[in-house]
Amino acid sequence: MKKRLDIYIRPEYDTAGDGDSAAIKKVQQLAVGYSAQENGGDRLRVHLVLANRVLASTLRRLPLESAMASNIELYAYTIEDLWAMEVLGIAPGKRPLLDREAITYESNKRVHLVIFGTSPMAESIAIHTALTAHYPNYCRDKRLRTRITWVADDKKEFYDFMQRYRGLLENCYRRNIELNGDDITSEVLTPKQLPDGLDFVDIEWEFVEGNIANNALQYKLSRWQNDEEQLLTVAYCYGYERNMNEMLALPRDFRMAVPVLLQCDDKAAVEFLRTSNEYKQVLPFGMKDAELPEMSSFIRMAQCINYAYNTMRLTGEEEQMMGAVKMAVATEVPETDVLQQMWNNPKLTTAKRWSNIYNAFSVNTKINSLGIDVARCGTLFSLSDREVEMLTEVEHNRWCVEELILGYRPTSREQHEMILKDAALREKFKAEFIHEDLRGFRDLGVDDTGLSVVRYDEGLIRTLPLIIYAAFEQQKGGDV
Repeated sequence: MKKRLDIYIRPEYDTAGDGDSAAIKKVQQLAVGYSAQENGGDRLRVHLVLANRVLASTLRRLPLESAMASNIELYAYTIEDLWAMEVLGIAPGKRPLLDREAITYESNKRVHLVIFGTSPMAESIAIHTALTAHYPNYCRDKRLRTRITWVADDKKEFYDFMQRYRGLLENCYRRNIELNGDDITSEVLTPKQLPDGLDFVDIEWEFVEGNIANNALQYKLSRWQNDEEQLLTVAYCYGYERNMNEMLALPRDFRMAVPVLLQCDDKAAVEFLRTSNEYKQVLPFGMKDAELPEMSSFIRMAQCINYAYNTMRLTGEEEQMMGAVKMAVATEVPETDVLQQMWNNPKLTTAKRWSNIYNAFSVNTKINSLGIDVARCGTLFSLSDREVEMLTEVEHNRWCVEELILGYRPTSREQHEMILKDAALREKFKAEFIHEDLRGFRDLGVDDTGLSVVRYDEGLIRTLPLIIYAAFEQQKGGDV
């Protein structure tokens, strides 16, 4: 089996406009100059590492022109995305940073991330937190949502993000807070679909206009630090000098108790500070010369997820009487050619490919929620029925946020009624980025076959050991 060819196209730093345009032209040239048909149907895997985060996120949901799609696989992302994967512990084999303690079904703890600054790195940290920070205890108590508090000098700095992710934020609990000396203005916004009983997102947001000099914010940080039911993490994403100054101004006990992510170009100063126990919790990230995780490992896992989804089947009554589960799933990693053939299916859209990749992002958190050490994930053989049941609902909650980030929106009440009368309309609306299954787990219905859609989430969770095994095999040098 020959090794796949991965090609990386990166624009120069500080040339977000011209650099990205030149990079895209290179992609077009590759697509024209390469023929998958002449290479046994093997497409080029092109990693387009862009400077413009908006362009990268847009290319994750737009389909390639058919002639181009037949010759290349295109994966668009930014350096900041790779850093978010690294520092949050998303890459295969890494320990999650945000949920550094297992958040189980019975736990009353929740993740709380506080971000200072609105740089591209800050946005990527926020979005990757929303993609991965989903836990079983929310299924028991809907108040235990992951909270992302985002602080900027001016509320206008949030407007671009709020517009681009409007569909996500409209379906979340969120607060807009203005801190002006001793004056505090707070606006609480409830999910758009809440009047219909469709509160289904386990992430909440706070957008704060202010800075660390404000007494109210300092008080809040102290309260959050001492709240035993919060797993607090702070990320500084201003410029390096301000990041360092504000980190050094934090109280000593805060720095020693709370992980502080500090974006910097050169980690030498931070690493020198980290020789003292007082600064062990300060984690430098964002250095330009650092080794970052490869997207290929996630693609391999995503291909296994796609394979599992397309090969799972309902078992018959006789099989179930013999002890079979309702959904029979893959138990072995197939040959790479099989994975790639399914990955090449024209029905697998760009958005669906990224849906599978986002699913792969959540593997470490799912395993951690079960109290399983990531070091022994490579030997994980199966999950209990109770673990499957618990993670099935978590998977749906995670999937909802992923789809909202990709640009899908829930069906309206009128559209929902139309689908109840004609299930075939599900696919029509889905093609328009309107999804019937964007609702609470217990509100889920049936697909156009008349069967519960929950079966797919359950099947994917039962395949989790296989997906993890594929990732660990790749780390040891297996084919991708």
